[in-house]
Amino acid sequence: MQKETPVRDAEATRRRVLDAATAEFSAFGLAGARTARIAAAAHANQRMIYAYFGNKDGLFDAVLEHHITNAQHAVTLDASDLPGYAQRVFDFYHAHPHLVRLALWQSLERPELMESLPAVVTAMEAKVTAISRAQQAGHVTSAVPADRLLDQILTLTHGNITAASHAEAWTAQQRHDLGVAVTALTRPGRAPTAPERGDGA
Repeated sequence: MQKETPVRDAEATRRRVLDAATAEFSAFGLAGARTARIAAAAHANQRMIYAYFGNKDGLFDAVLEHHITNAQHAVTLDASDLPGYAQRVFDFYHAHPHLVRLALWQSLERPELMESLPAVVTAMEAKVTAISRAQQAGHVTSAVPADRLLDQILTLTHGNITAASHAEAWTAQQRHDLGVAVTALTRPGRAPTAPERGDGA
């Protein structure tokens, strides 16, 4: 039987480390995670974690980037169906509950991380561009700039993340309500709901 090449073996080890780190960080967060437990679960030498990822922070970043990139590929934005997009994001997290816990830890311990991951920044810019084009075509409200509209859609969607400790508990009613809310937020011709506050407000 032909032995695995060192490159293939290294890739397999890296995947095992990422899988083990996903479980560890989901359960304990960045501060509470232990690289020794990750190494043991991955059947890897602890020194290899530092060789691959630099330190525990680097490993946490790599785990988040890996899963966020997968989520970006799995859930594409159709600017003509923003309610459907929000519901598909809901469905993805419902099917991957450990990512909900990772998202919560990231928001608590590394809130700046999303702005430092090139793949995430590029994907968000593409989404903003798509929404802007839909606004210009009259398919989506222009009452709110495209970047802020995307933020509001994701805030509504991620509200389900922060409101539920376990994604398994999310309901079909929550999914339905999310679609209704995003429809109301994005439909063409929607006027601002309140005037801007002045200095004396």
